Amino acid sequence: MREDKAVTIETEIRKSRWTGERIARLGFLLGLGWDAKRIADDPLIASTPNNVHRQAQRFGLAFRAAAAVGLRLPPEAASLYDAAAAKRSLTREAMIRLLVLTVAEEPTLLDNILDDGE
Repeated sequence: MREDKAVTIETEIRKSRWTGERIARLGFLLGLGWDAKRIADDPLIASTPNNVHRQAQRFGLAFRAAAAVGLRLPPEAASLYDAAAAKRSLTREAMIRLLVLTVAEEPTLLDNILDDGE
């Protein structure tokens, strides 16, 4: 005898309309240097990486180009910067840029940091 079984399929609901709020969030996250996958996973965006790229192009937004100068850090330093960046929802590059700009705002701070060991 054949038994009929009900099968439940869960589907993920993706937002389909790009409201002003979603477009603004897309621009904000792009400005932070987030990649398409990370943006797509944002709860307000809730899309696919391919759609994020299409919408960014549609609205005249651009992903930041890779840094002109590659910065290689020892693993210990990289993990510290990654942790600080994640805490602030930034990429490592955006975190380092923020740090450099913050130090640049205080002329004596740079001297104090560099000359502290002397």
